[in-house]
Amino acid sequence: MTSNYKDLYKKSVDVGEQQKLRQLQLLHEQKQRRQLQQDASRNVPDSNEEDEEEEAPEETPTHSKATRKQRRKRATNNNNNNPKKGQHFKLQQSEWLRHRPENLCDWLLLPCPVGKRCLVIATNGRTKVHNKAGRIIMQLRTLLPGDAHMQKCKTVLDCVYVPEVDTFYVLDAISFGQQQLLDCEANFRFFWLRSRFDEHGELSEVSKRNEKPFKLLAYYDFEDANAVDQVLQRHPQWEENQPQLDGMLFYHKEASYTCGTTPLVCWLFAYMLPDVLDLPVNSSYIPPEDYQPSTALTYMDEFDKKLLAQRQQQKVRGKVAEPAKEEAAAAAGMDQGQEDELEEYAELRSLLDYQRRLELGELDMDCTPAASAVGSSC
Repeated sequence: MTSNYKDLYKKSVDVGEQQKLRQLQLLHEQKQRRQLQQDASRNVPDSNEEDEEEEAPEETPTHSKATRKQRRKRATNNNNNNPKKGQHFKLQQSEWLRHRPENLCDWLLLPCPVGKRCLVIATNGRTKVHNKAGRIIMQLRTLLPGDAHMQKCKTVLDCVYVPEVDTFYVLDAISFGQQQLLDCEANFRFFWLRSRFDEHGELSEVSKRNEKPFKLLAYYDFEDANAVDQVLQRHPQWEENQPQLDGMLFYHKEASYTCGTTPLVCWLFAYMLPDVLDLPVNSSYIPPEDYQPSTALTYMDEFDKKLLAQRQQQKVRGKVAEPAKEEAAAAAGMDQGQEDELEEYAELRSLLDYQRRLELGELDMDCTPAASAVGSSC
């Protein structure tokens, strides 16, 4: 019994092992969901439906058909990954890669530039850019399906916007035109995007109808060891180091796009690959002074703590700034109120002065332009 508890304890503290288990579990769930969707589209009843039909033979054909449709609808909608109507899509967030996968050939490598993560949504003849919080930060004209042409379609791209070069670098996609990609495997999504960008070369050029360029980032399959080795030894990653490399993303080939954090998309800085994956990189990828190769996992935890503290400080600063903004707005409102009061007082004073002069016989009783000016009626 003691050894069993000890094994459980080891598993509970081994974050890398937990990540492996979560990856396997999530892959299994996504495969089941795809199978349910395929069965629903083919009108193939599953075993549970057959059992329910055997247990309830008294159902009328009409009622049985209705319940089957309801079950299929529930099975299809039982995916928290799909946002409800009226809700924005959420960006897919990565985790640290805390272990070397048992089979690296199941993964894809994608170098990611330094920039601002955003969702670009083109639909109804408009293209809007949403930040991580879902707020619209930019509107522009593009040649993406849903904007310039095929306006009844929708294109949703996961991008990194780099202000220094004023360019959107495309990481992934949720949909592209008439093709829905949310539940497709990463391998297919990347292949589809590559095909579409090859067909629409005008997306990477600036024009009146395409105000900012969209460039698709290249990905590399770990099955092609030579290609991966070349990209890891390349420095800078892009010409003239524009944009600059932020880190490396790792996508599991069979992973669906997840709106939120997922262990099937992982992240490492370039200088961490030799320690975590035992893969050599260019010597120009120099780690910071506080990084120790032997304690890479500890560095990840400390990095997260610093990042969390930084975000909390930003929130506090925002809360402190809000009262100042409110006071300024209130002061502006008081100034405006005082002006309104003075204007109203001036009109009232003019009206009283007119009535006084009328009573003293200084004005005639007919309708004069002066009387009309103060609002008198005849």
